[in-house]
Amino acid sequence: MRFESVKSDVTVIGGGLSGVCAAVAAARNGKTVALVQNRPMLGGNSSSEIRVWVVGATGHGVNRYARETGIMGEMFLKNQYVNPDGNPYLWDMVVLETVRNEANIQLFLNTDVHEIEADGPQSDRVIHSVTGWMMGSERKIRFESPVFLDCTGDGLVGFLAGAKYRIGREAHAEFLERWAPEEADDITLGSTLLFYTKEVDHPVTYIAPSFAKDITQTPIPIKRVLRSGDSGCHYWWIEWGGEIDTLHDNERIRDELWSVIYGIWDYIKNSGKFDAERMTLEWVGSIPGKREYRRFIGDYVLNQNDLEVQTVFDDCVTFGGWSIDLHQKEGMYAVDHLSMHFHSDGIFQIPYRSLYSTNVSNLLFAGRNISATHIAFGATRVMGTCATIGEAAGTAAALCVEHGVTPRVISESYQGASASLIMAGRFDYWSKA
Repeated sequence: MRFESVKSDVTVIGGGLSGVCAAVAAARNGKTVALVQNRPMLGGNSSSEIRVWVVGATGHGVNRYARETGIMGEMFLKNQYVNPDGNPYLWDMVVLETVRNEANIQLFLNTDVHEIEADGPQSDRVIHSVTGWMMGSERKIRFESPVFLDCTGDGLVGFLAGAKYRIGREAHAEFLERWAPEEADDITLGSTLLFYTKEVDHPVTYIAPSFAKDITQTPIPIKRVLRSGDSGCHYWWIEWGGEIDTLHDNERIRDELWSVIYGIWDYIKNSGKFDAERMTLEWVGSIPGKREYRRFIGDYVLNQNDLEVQTVFDDCVTFGGWSIDLHQKEGMYAVDHLSMHFHSDGIFQIPYRSLYSTNVSNLLFAGRNISATHIAFGATRVMGTCATIGEAAGTAAALCVEHGVTPRVISESYQGASASLIMAGRFDYWSKA
């Protein structure tokens, strides 16, 4: 095995949209960046491997005049121009090209970080390096930098470094959130697999695999709308795992989701209730689109009350607009299948203090793992919002390197000025005249 060492100003672990925007933002602010991704392509849940569609501030058509600009906006516009049919592989190329156009970024795909060098007391940890193994190349690579960004979604880097975090739902007494349970628990949002169908010019026979589930023995046929020609986005509700461990039980969750997808297709093709003679499966996902796992603790924990009253933060660095969108813990098997939604009256602010660790001094984070309660996370978790959070965190990382200070010092010493620098030119909000 080849051993290598990479030194840069900023190391970003995780190549989803939050990690991509973080890396590009830091690079455009003149810093050298190592972007480390454990998959063969960028984009995370939006990539051709998983194919979740990107939503954000334009929540459910409610905030019709709010939209991500900045780096995420550039990718949106580029995709509309080069990929009007929404081909998922061309979207992969849009995201990849956005990164490769930045000379300051070194990109490491297929590189799985699993070792962390960190020290210090629990109240003041410091990360010195992370090490990953590049699959298919037998290269073990050590990444060193003064600032690290955990954009892994599951929060692996921060976890290994000893960063404080939460999993599950907070008790009502902690933040006095209306939707919080009386007692804290480990309930999370489940994971989803998507599939595509296609009509061809000849009859297609479908023989279900042995592991396909008989969905007539579940609430699915009665509670859900099934159509033979729907694309994957119509079946976002094929979700499961909220009552177990969405990380350690990931393989079990995938197998359960597969059994239901192939069972649904068996029902559509062979029950005689659908016009599906010439329909075939075009694509079935193999990596669950994960919604939730660790959420780190920052100097501020964004909560339901902030979204409801649209709290104005002196250190606001980005906005969200998606509803608080929480699903039934039983997922696709829920008898009461309706999601819980709360739509803010417009967009809501996200403070910088929710983007860095309270106890690991040189760790920032972006994406679904930011410092927010389970309920607030229900609105901040969508990829358009995660991307703008990434741009803010990447800009903050560049400021930290520029001034030789920690993320908290940026917050305490520069206050409103730092928030303005982080926000500048990155996100616009239009409203009707």
